[in-house]
Amino acid sequence: MIQKGIVAFLWVLAISSCGESNQERIERETQGKDAYNRCVSLGVQYFKDIGSYPTLKSAPNTGRHAIEVARERCERAPETAFR
Repeated sequence: MIQKGIVAFLWVLAISSCGESNQERIERETQGKDAYNRCVSLGVQYFKDIGSYPTLKSAPNTGRHAIEVARERCERAPETAFR
């Protein structure tokens, strides 16, 4: 009976050590938010550079706000949306 308890404890300990720590999780989430924010900034600048800010002038987003479109694109692919 005690052996089963020890095996269960070791199993839980092994599984818990495989996950990322809170610090690692926070860093990963922060990096993701930073990438998203950089992407949106690049998107807004892109729309300003082509003269389509604040309201887009070409299809398929005619009449939509540039920031809204930049956010949508960056949610899908923050690393490549405006590069």
